[in-house]
Amino acid sequence: MKNTSIDFVYQFLKINHIPVRFIQPPCDNLTWLDMGLRESILHSDVSSSTDELNHWLATLQKNKIYHTTDDFQCNYTLIRLPDSDEMLVCGPVLFEEIRAARLTQICDKLNVPEELRDQIRDYYYRVVFIPAQTLYLSVFTILGNQLFGENNYEAIYSDFGSMKELFQSYEYYYRVPDKPFLSIQMIEERYELENATLNAVANGNESKALASCARWTAHVIPQRLANELRDSKDYMITLNTLLRKTVEQAGVHPIHIDSVSNRNIQLIEQLSSIEQCRSFRSKMIRSYCLLVRKHNLKDYSLLTQKIITYVDTELCADLSLKALSERLSVNASYLSTLFKKEMGMSLTDFVNHRRISHAQKLLISTEMPIKSVALKCGIPDVYYFSRLFKRITGTTPKAYRNNTNSFEQYQEMASPSAGNPDSSDFH
Repeated sequence: MKNTSIDFVYQFLKINHIPVRFIQPPCDNLTWLDMGLRESILHSDVSSSTDELNHWLATLQKNKIYHTTDDFQCNYTLIRLPDSDEMLVCGPVLFEEIRAARLTQICDKLNVPEELRDQIRDYYYRVVFIPAQTLYLSVFTILGNQLFGENNYEAIYSDFGSMKELFQSYEYYYRVPDKPFLSIQMIEERYELENATLNAVANGNESKALASCARWTAHVIPQRLANELRDSKDYMITLNTLLRKTVEQAGVHPIHIDSVSNRNIQLIEQLSSIEQCRSFRSKMIRSYCLLVRKHNLKDYSLLTQKIITYVDTELCADLSLKALSERLSVNASYLSTLFKKEMGMSLTDFVNHRRISHAQKLLISTEMPIKSVALKCGIPDVYYFSRLFKRITGTTPKAYRNNTNSFEQYQEMASPSAGNPDSSDFH
């Protein structure tokens, strides 16, 4: 990987969980090429098939990029690297989702016994699905231009050519394995990636959660219902439930979770395509990560958790130290000392920051008069509200609303984390 272009493409493919490796033929074992599929379903001599594959690899020429498709509709890209004995091998990948009808069509064409079809279905679950075929191919077009020079190489699109004789030879017979290793491995991988996604959400780590989810959903998820869209929606509802329970266990109060969860269910039912389901899945994960970052209270005492939750949900109520201590049946002096120790600010300052943060949102998202905004934030005196707003934000409510950059400012300033009223949870 001395060439920076090769290294970039290699890393790009790896980070997108697309199988890629460098090889130097002849190889002792090439069963990894199709992730062990043919080894598991055919009565075959592995060493013999490896010899055939090595012979085929030896025919591949430099200054050519080979895009090949096998009988199972899996796609591979192979490049013999310049000034090297190495080859770059990418695949298998799918450019179409192999659903029930398509699986039956492929298996019928290849005369696959019924006993093996579930295993082949599970194999497809493990192969990365790439909906944007042109984007995938363009990566190798750019690499070819860098390696060989534009118009100095040829891109060849074909099936496995001479390898079809290997894969269709009469000396190879389907066999039913003693144990469904592919099925077991597929299920284990899916659960592992699912848990990695949920663990990242529990920590509010959006980038890690999305990366794990991309790996998890890059495999074709089993279709359980005849209606593909309904099936995808049901998966989304299940994921919403898993995420809801995950953030609750992470220390987010149910009152914050419930509105997000219920809204997600409504939006899921409005989705009208598989593509919309994929897009909304990422939005849903982001929303729960944001909940954790904004409302994770597990590091605070139960009393402080109750105060924060009450303030966030009852901004118009009497939130004075006296009123809260009476509501929670605790000594006012004790409550004040504990809250300031855990939060690093007084209760009054915390309430003021929460109210002004909410006011920022209302000023941008509504056309309410400033007096009405003040009332919605629990401050009946509009003059006091304006002074408090300017003290915290550095500008008046009117100027803030009229500022064309107010939305960006709100993203940077609003919704502080529980422990720091000036920190941002929007990125």
